[in-house]
Amino acid sequence: MGLALALLLACPGSRAQALGPQGAELAGRLGCLACHALHGSGVKLAAPLDGVGTRLTAAELAIAIAYPRQRHPRAKMPSYAYLPPMEQAALVEFLQSLK
Repeated sequence: MGLALALLLACPGSRAQALGPQGAELAGRLGCLACHALHGSGVKLAAPLDGVGTRLTAAELAIAIAYPRQRHPRAKMPSYAYLPPMEQAALVEFLQSLK
Protein backbone atom coordinates (compact mmCIF):
# COMPACT_ATOMS: atom_id res chain seq x y z
CA MET A 1 0.00 0.00 0.00
CA GLY A 2 2.85 2.44 0.73
CA LEU A 3 4.10 2.14 -2.83
CA ALA A 4 0.66 2.95 -4.22
CA LEU A 5 0.50 6.12 -2.11
CA ALA A 6 4.00 7.13 -3.15
CA LEU A 7 3.02 6.65 -6.81
CA LEU A 8 -0.14 8.69 -6.32
CA LEU A 9 1.91 11.50 -4.80
CA ALA A 10 4.44 11.32 -7.63
CA CYS A 11 1.80 12.54 -10.08
CA PRO A 12 1.50 16.26 -9.35
CA GLY A 13 -1.71 17.78 -10.55
CA SER A 14 -3.38 14.40 -10.90
CA ARG A 15 -7.18 14.28 -10.74
CA ALA A 16 -6.92 12.25 -7.52
CA GLN A 17 -4.86 14.97 -5.88
CA ALA A 18 -7.17 17.73 -7.10
CA LEU A 19 -10.25 15.99 -5.68
CA GLY A 20 -8.64 14.79 -2.46
CA PRO A 21 -8.95 16.35 0.99
CA GLN A 22 -6.45 18.89 2.24
CA GLY A 23 -3.89 17.11 4.41
CA ALA A 24 -3.63 19.84 7.07
CA GLU A 25 -7.41 19.83 7.55
CA LEU A 26 -7.42 16.05 7.72
CA ALA A 27 -4.59 16.02 10.29
CA GLY A 28 -6.65 18.42 12.40
CA ARG A 29 -9.79 16.33 12.08
CA LEU A 30 -7.90 13.16 13.04
CA GLY A 31 -6.44 14.86 16.11
CA CYS A 32 -2.75 14.47 15.23
CA LEU A 33 -1.85 17.38 17.53
CA ALA A 34 -3.32 15.47 20.46
CA CYS A 35 0.03 13.64 20.56
CA HIS A 36 2.37 15.40 18.11
CA ALA A 37 3.64 18.96 18.43
CA LEU A 38 3.82 21.22 15.37
CA HIS A 39 5.21 24.77 15.38
CA GLY A 40 5.07 24.81 19.18
CA SER A 41 1.40 23.75 19.33
CA GLY A 42 0.09 20.39 20.39
CA VAL A 43 1.26 17.83 22.89
CA LYS A 44 4.70 16.27 23.06
CA LEU A 45 3.74 12.63 23.69
CA ALA A 46 5.10 11.54 20.31
CA ALA A 47 7.74 12.79 17.87
CA PRO A 48 7.20 16.38 16.75
CA LEU A 49 5.94 16.83 13.22
CA ASP A 50 8.29 19.75 12.56
CA GLY A 51 10.78 18.61 9.93
CA VAL A 52 9.18 15.19 9.44
CA GLY A 53 9.26 15.74 5.67
CA THR A 54 13.06 15.85 5.81
CA ARG A 55 13.39 12.86 8.13
CA LEU A 56 11.09 10.41 6.33
CA THR A 57 10.37 9.61 2.69
CA ALA A 58 6.83 9.54 1.31
CA ALA A 59 6.86 5.74 1.45
CA GLU A 60 8.02 5.75 5.09
CA LEU A 61 5.32 8.26 6.00
CA ALA A 62 2.66 6.14 4.27
CA ILE A 63 3.71 3.13 6.35
CA ALA A 64 3.84 5.22 9.54
CA ILE A 65 0.27 6.41 8.92
CA ALA A 66 -1.23 3.05 7.97
CA TYR A 67 0.90 0.73 10.11
CA PRO A 68 2.65 2.73 12.85
CA ARG A 69 3.79 -0.37 14.75
CA GLN A 70 5.91 -1.53 11.80
CA ARG A 71 8.24 1.41 12.46
CA HIS A 72 7.83 1.52 16.24
CA PRO A 73 6.45 -1.71 17.74
CA ARG A 74 5.44 -0.03 21.03
CA ALA A 75 3.77 2.99 19.37
CA LYS A 76 0.44 4.09 20.75
CA MET A 77 -0.55 5.81 17.51
CA PRO A 78 -3.66 4.27 15.96
CA SER A 79 -3.56 2.80 12.48
CA TYR A 80 -5.13 4.94 9.80
CA ALA A 81 -5.13 2.11 7.25
CA TYR A 82 -8.93 2.41 7.16
CA LEU A 83 -8.71 5.85 5.51
CA PRO A 84 -9.41 5.95 1.78
CA PRO A 85 -6.20 6.03 -0.30
CA MET A 86 -6.77 9.67 -1.31
CA GLU A 87 -6.93 10.73 2.34
CA GLN A 88 -3.81 8.75 3.20
CA ALA A 89 -2.07 10.37 0.23
CA ALA A 90 -3.19 13.84 1.39
CA LEU A 91 -1.72 13.19 4.86
CA VAL A 92 1.55 12.01 3.33
CA GLU A 93 1.70 15.07 1.09
CA PHE A 94 1.03 17.38 4.05
CA LEU A 95 3.66 15.68 6.21
CA GLN A 96 6.18 15.80 3.34
CA SER A 97 5.65 19.57 3.19
CA LEU A 98 6.76 19.92 6.80
CA LYS A 99 10.45 20.55 6.18
